[in-house]
Amino acid sequence: MGCVRLKNCATGGCAVLSLVVIGAVVAPNVAMAATPTGATRGADNTRTGWYPDQTNLTPQVVSGGTFGQLFKAAVSGSVYGQPLVDDNQVLVSTETNHAYGLDPVTGAILWSRQFGSPVQASTIGCADLSPNMGITSTPVVDTATNTEYLVDNEYISGTSGPVAFYIHALNLAANGTEQPGFPVQIQGTASNNPGLAFNPYYELQRPGLLLLGGVVYVAFGAHCDITTYQGWIAGVSEAGHMSTLWTSVGSGSASGAGIWMSGGGLVSDGPGQILFATGNGASTDANGPIPGSTPPSALGESVVRVTVQADNSLKSTDFFSPYDAAQLDSNDIDFGSGSPVALPSAYFGTAAIPHLGVEVGKEGYVYLLNRDNLGGFDQGPSQSDNVVGRYGPNGGVWSSPAVWPGDGGWVYIPTASGSATASGGNGQLDAYQYGLDGTGKPTLNLSGQSTDAFGFGSSAPVVTSNGTASGSALVWMLWSPDGTGAGAQLRAYDPVPVNGAMHLRWSAPVGTASNLWASRHECGWIQGSAVG
Repeated sequence: MGCVRLKNCATGGCAVLSLVVIGAVVAPNVAMAATPTGATRGADNTRTGWYPDQTNLTPQVVSGGTFGQLFKAAVSGSVYGQPLVDDNQVLVSTETNHAYGLDPVTGAILWSRQFGSPVQASTIGCADLSPNMGITSTPVVDTATNTEYLVDNEYISGTSGPVAFYIHALNLAANGTEQPGFPVQIQGTASNNPGLAFNPYYELQRPGLLLLGGVVYVAFGAHCDITTYQGWIAGVSEAGHMSTLWTSVGSGSASGAGIWMSGGGLVSDGPGQILFATGNGASTDANGPIPGSTPPSALGESVVRVTVQADNSLKSTDFFSPYDAAQLDSNDIDFGSGSPVALPSAYFGTAAIPHLGVEVGKEGYVYLLNRDNLGGFDQGPSQSDNVVGRYGPNGGVWSSPAVWPGDGGWVYIPTASGSATASGGNGQLDAYQYGLDGTGKPTLNLSGQSTDAFGFGSSAPVVTSNGTASGSALVWMLWSPDGTGAGAQLRAYDPVPVNGAMHLRWSAPVGTASNLWASRHECGWIQGSAVG
């Protein structure tokens, strides 16, 4: 069992992976195929960050003195997507448009591929990703066919000129060779706004990919809010055809409503269902009170549900936007800086509200949402929303929550500021306990925090456990003291706070972590190997 971590090299434009394992002996099955939910960002399509099959990764073993580093492997380019494990390989992709399959025990490169020349950050004048803008998001793997799908950004020809996004399909059983019908260029006009064409020059492909019903869904936001951009979702079938193209700006050509979610994946909580969050611009505030069941065309500062139609197009069918969306919009306090998570209904929810979700952004309020009725806009009493709960503010978030269904149910959220702000600084790891209020309605209570500050650039948390067995879980974080990423640590916390404090069970230095606001450095666990 182990954990992969990534850091940027000081020179040379490379990145380094390290695999930390238990003890000196590594079992042959240390990197078995991913869990049945698939190899994807955040463990599963609901993006819980919960890996319940880590039977040997116990708190006792981790803190027992035998948990240590296994290998380092150099790859070309910075790594911002979550590495995945499938077909006994650690899969890594980089900003120089390289894709790798690594041996999970030795770190040896089993195969590598490079696609077209990555786009230079100087092309658009945004330094959030620098110097290269290649593969930024987390790929997805169809574990039934051992096919990895990823998206790269490249020049159409040579090392300058027009740019494009391509989706690739790599056969993991054949050293990453391209599957027939791929790559596919993402292009065209929006099904819900036929007059608006996708312009790759202005778009950032940051959110993790979603595989749903034989289609790979890819979402887009912006580089530094440079106009004119929109939020987009593209669908490409596993057969290699553009399936759909949808925009969060459903009329005209307004700029905004980007989908970036700090790298979190598009959420699916059922067949044909996709949930996501959007950022500033093109917000709903000018349209007056709007029921969730009749979403407007402009969907900035919102959590949105789209549904796959019979012709494979997408249709917005529900949404929620905070009552103060106009204030968030004008101050660049993105609601979509955090990524949503669907709480597992077997452990969270009631008969009246069985399907819950969580979203939190730069303003720092944690929203507990009813996924069957997200809440619309301005549907509550004055200065309130039609949601299950709103808690805080407890600090702005540029990350994704993680879920532990055991011990009564917990949600972990790292903050990166003390108050509502357009930029991060320092925050804490917050632990929210699930419960019911006096009327029997679901609620979340802030019940614990880390005892030291978490700097801007710290990762999203993940949880490993043996099912829901109490005493088997750990909450893992890549901790960074500040926005530089220097001095990062891999940390493991006990899941249940003691006297309001998160107990740090284990930590180790891991060098320099990613420090880019648009490119949160994630950590996730896949079947016996942690990747992050």
